[in-house]
Parts: sequence; C-alpha cells; structure tokens
Amino acid sequence: MVAFVSRTRAARAVGVLVGLLLCLRPAAAQLPEGAQQVRVRLLHGVRVERVDVQATGGDLTVTLPDLSTDPLLRIDAGETATISRRGGELALAHGDRWIYARALKISGATLSLTPSAGAARAYTGALYITPEGNALQLVNEVPLPDYVASVVASEYPFKDEAGARAMAVVARTYALRATGKFSGSYDHVDGTASQVYKGVSAVTATARDAAQDTRGEVVTYDGELIAAVYFSSSGGHTADNEDVWDADEVLPYLRGRPDPYDKPSPHHRWTARVSRPAVLRALSAHYNIDVQGFYLGDRSEDGRLMFFKLLKPNGQTTRVQANDFRLAVNNGVSGAPLKSTWFDARRSGDTYVIEGRGYGHGVGLAQWGAHVMAQRGHSYREILTFYYDGVSITTLENVPQAPVANAPKPLADRPTEETRRRIGW
Repeated sequence: MVAFVSRTRAARAVGVLVGLLLCLRPAAAQLPEGAQQVRVRLLHGVRVERVDVQATGGDLTVTLPDLSTDPLLRIDAGETATISRRGGELALAHGDRWIYARALKISGATLSLTPSAGAARAYTGALYITPEGNALQLVNEVPLPDYVASVVASEYPFKDEAGARAMAVVARTYALRATGKFSGSYDHVDGTASQVYKGVSAVTATARDAAQDTRGEVVTYDGELIAAVYFSSSGGHTADNEDVWDADEVLPYLRGRPDPYDKPSPHHRWTARVSRPAVLRALSAHYNIDVQGFYLGDRSEDGRLMFFKLLKPNGQTTRVQANDFRLAVNNGVSGAPLKSTWFDARRSGDTYVIEGRGYGHGVGLAQWGAHVMAQRGHSYREILTFYYDGVSITTLENVPQAPVANAPKPLADRPTEETRRRIGW
C-alpha cells in the first residue's frame, strides 16, 4: 500500500506503508548484449539524504519495484521530484503531491540526478531507491551498452580508437564477470571499487563508437569470462595476480611480463617527497597500532614490494601486505603519494623520499601501454592478447556459462574494506 497526500496535508498523513526491497534478476552472460542490464550503486561512499530527480529526455514514471506496472506518478519532461527519508520509508515530493513508500522505481526517459550536496549527472535505464539507515540507496539499472560507453569515457582518458575498443571489451567483461560481488541489490558501484561510471552525460564520441564497434565482445579463458582487471601504468613490467592479491589460485591469463610500451607514460618513473609524521599517522589509524616506522620487505620477480614490516614502540614488527600498505597511506595522506608498490624509500629528516615506477596495482591491462600500442598501429585484439595471456576474444552468445562472481580480492586482513580497491586509475 502507498500513501498519497497533498503538501498541505503531509504533516497530518498517517498510513501503514508496504514496499518491496529491490530484487532484480542477475545478468546472464549467454544473453546478447541488448538484453543485458547492469545494476550500479550510484554515489558510492557518499551519504545521500535527499536527491532531486528531473525528467530530462522525456517523461518519467514512478512505480513500486516488482509489485505493479501501474504508475503511481508521472514526472513530465522538465519537472523535478525530490526524494528524502521519513522514518524508515521514502518520501517523494512532486508539486503539491507526496508519495510514501518503502521502495520506488523511476524509469522512462533520461533522468538527471542531483544529490543535496553535489553536481547533477544524467542516467539512462531505471533508478531504484530504497532507505539505508538514515540515508538513501540509489541503484541504476542501466543497459549494458550504455554502461560500457560511460566506463570507457570515465576510465580511459585517451582518444585513440584501438585503445578505446580494448577498454570497451575489458569494461564489458569486467561488468559481467563481477556480477554479485557486492550484494543482492546491485552488481557494481560507480567508483573505483568497481569501474568509474559517471552516467550518460560523461559519454564521448570515442567511447560511444568503441562500445558500438565491439558490441557483445568479451575476453575469455577456457571458455569462461576472465577477471578483466586493469590499471594505469606498468613502469615497464606487469605483475602476477597472486603477488598482488590474495587469490585462491594462480590465474594463467594474469601473468606479469615485460612491457616496453610504458616508457612514454608520465608515471613510468616518479619521485615523491612525503611527510613522515603524516605517513605514520595514516598507518597507525589504518592498522590501529602505534606505528613508529617501517621496513621494506621482499619483492616479487618484477620488482614490486610484496610486504612491509611496521615498527611498533616495543621494537617488534607487524607484517602487512604491500598493496594494503599503499592504500592505507594513500587514503590517509594528501595527494595519494604512493602510485604503486614498485618503489624504494629513504628517510631524510621528517620526510620520506620515495622513488618508484608505474601507477596502480600492476595486474592485467596497462592503460598507458594500450594507448602507446594503439599509436603504433596495433589492433585492439592485439592489445588484449598482449596484456591477458592465452585469452580469446569472443561474443556473449558463445559464452556458455553465466558470469562468475569471483574476481580477485586485495590482500590484507580487512574484508570490510574490499570496496576500497582501485581497479582503474
């Protein structure tokens, strides 16, 4: 049951409201791309207490998710509705009309979404809104082609055709393989824990063409979708997956290899000077111990650090994984100074001088390398088979199994912080 009241009666409205939690079918890899939908949580990591939804490409309809196709409300083109919380339910205000429900679906034309603090973004597909604590959960069920085009535009800053096409195939593969990683109500988030997704307003002509030209294409190994991870710059060598993440198995297509295409990258070699007190505060807060310093640990064959030893006041040390160390420092120190785990560090007074190579975790496709390969005349298929060893590029119709939600997780004993892993830049 849904309650409708005028704005003047809103304060006196009393009703028993029943709604449904978001319950959407998962994507199935054997379907053609046109039938695929991706469920993306919007404004991930942002507390959203109120949001304005405007109909920007035509009319929108408001319904109860999975209960009835009969519209509760129509939002005409150019009009705006405001959704907020009232106790444990949603309150939608449109003109002098109010709707209260436990969950709402808004669909139809392109919609513009503006949180109470932030800029507007436009999205296609449907928007599902549910309460979450004292805030709102926003999930965009977007057609896969639109999602891929937006990710390419958001993640790949170059305009070359072959690199953008390679990125489109990677984004599509990652989107489908990672289905189910987060929760039953969405497949991905719109930030760096999945792939950066800024909606339809971010899409460029290059990204749109790349998504269309590779429509339905995915990367497989032994007939299954790969964990299509990627990063910015390799520093001259990519990494094995098991050296970076706590993988249950060695993934044969995620093998480290020399990367001669990275040299033009501005991140190929880098130097950072970082405040020692700031680093130690960040590490102490992240690991909940008093960190007095650190020692560099062993390295993988490609040169990346595999772990660090944190020095405690009693002189004992605690061993931590290198990628988690990097994320801890970057999350706690202004400017995110550690571009990769491939570096040397020395102390100069109250400053750490860090000399490193590459940008990102180092596993899978290097975006700068893909860009340089494209500039040198390589095709997008050659780019993909260079960075993912032994793979095939095929279409969704030729993938017999549904996506497998077992993309590698970052190392570290912090399961509740999985969503802080950086996939792209």
